[in-house]
Amino acid sequence: MTSSNRRQFLQSSALGVAASVTGGSALAQTSNACSKAVAEAKAQDAKNIQASTANWNDGLAHPIPYKNPPGKGKDRALVLGGGSEYMSSFLVGYFHAMLTNGVNLRLADIVVGSSAGALLGSALLGGRLDLFSAEFNLLADYPKIMAKFVPTNKFSPSQERVMKMGIEAKDGNPATIQAIGHAAMAAKSIPQDKFETNIKVFLGDLKKIPPKMYITTIDCYTAERLVIAPDSGVPVATAVAASASAPGVTGPTWVKDRVCMDGTIGSTETHCDIVAGSRRALVFALADTIAQEKAGLRLNHLPNTILQEVKDLEAGGTKTKLVVVGMLPGRKTLSVVDPGIMAPAIKYGYDRGMQDLPEMKKFWA
Repeated sequence: MTSSNRRQFLQSSALGVAASVTGGSALAQTSNACSKAVAEAKAQDAKNIQASTANWNDGLAHPIPYKNPPGKGKDRALVLGGGSEYMSSFLVGYFHAMLTNGVNLRLADIVVGSSAGALLGSALLGGRLDLFSAEFNLLADYPKIMAKFVPTNKFSPSQERVMKMGIEAKDGNPATIQAIGHAAMAAKSIPQDKFETNIKVFLGDLKKIPPKMYITTIDCYTAERLVIAPDSGVPVATAVAASASAPGVTGPTWVKDRVCMDGTIGSTETHCDIVAGSRRALVFALADTIAQEKAGLRLNHLPNTILQEVKDLEAGGTKTKLVVVGMLPGRKTLSVVDPGIMAPAIKYGYDRGMQDLPEMKKFWA
């Protein structure tokens, strides 16, 4: 029996039973059985879709947890989660506090970046943040530079459809991620070439992925987690664009023979498993509570696994320092893609960095 026939059989069988049973309790039980059957059919379809790339040798797909993670045996690891303009601005301020006060984050032996973290991690290792610190007023000029990344506030129906799917998603199952990915491919968003051009402006002459940088993204069609390594042959602007292709906003982005979306769309948005086995890891995440998410700190409601990821790292012997950005001081709600949030987010990041400086000097030394 093919997967399509099996799905139809499961659905029709469950519905048939539902139609033949009377009584509230029995009907409820049958309804649950029907939902379970449909879920099983969707899961099987998702598995079949993922199997379509089983023989591909592009070296991109790495299931969670990562088998033989590249962080194993390394000393310092840096993990940078996503969070659009708000997260990138916070990281600019925080990194500036570190780099100008004796904490050289470029000494990391491995850096994992997702979405905003992919952009800032690449800029950090590529020396671009030094240029910004030396030649630009971060509070005044950086928001103008980053404004190129901020999309219009007017979205087409196809964009609104996929963004709504992300907000309503309640699990990170392959079928759920595939549905978001398929809708992302059908959304009239900012095209890849324009998005990559903006990223190239930010990253300057940087062409290749820095040697210690690992960039995450998600295959829109299969929902597989992809990790773009320094030796992948993928240009850094393409890798960052793929990792930051927020469904319904930008992209999707082609990487080799795969069309990709934001690295935070999946069962993890920080991908700490890539640095498992390292001696110590400094991890940046946007939020760690449902309350923070409801206040606007995430663009989707997929499960947030950051606290469990940290526990897993520590259980494996990795000393871990988690920096949760959280809400901007004095605010109860915010939009992470609001251009007006960038300047205060840079200041907030710098202030947090200065506050954390004594602890970071001990942790990173």
